Amino acid sequence: MNLILHSRIGRFLINLECLDIAGRHDAVVAEVHETNGHFHAPSGRLSHLWDLRLHSITASGASAEEAIANWKRLAHAQNPLAKAERVD
Repeated sequence: MNLILHSRIGRFLINLECLDIAGRHDAVVAEVHETNGHFHAPSGRLSHLWDLRLHSITASGASAEEAIANWKRLAHAQNPLAKAERVD
């Protein structure tokens, strides 16, 4: 547990587990701004998907919630310490 608390992505993943859908969206937007990531809504003519890039992990989805859920799944897969601490 202590190792994951010293990792920004680890702390962020633990925080996301404690939030509802609206809270997760707000937390992701704040983290994107703080870490120079991006979270783009569909532009209409270029794409119909939401695009999220955060902590060098990229995910997309048909909605903002789906993009966040896909990003969380990929982040947990790439971060074994967060995966061990994950509570479903």
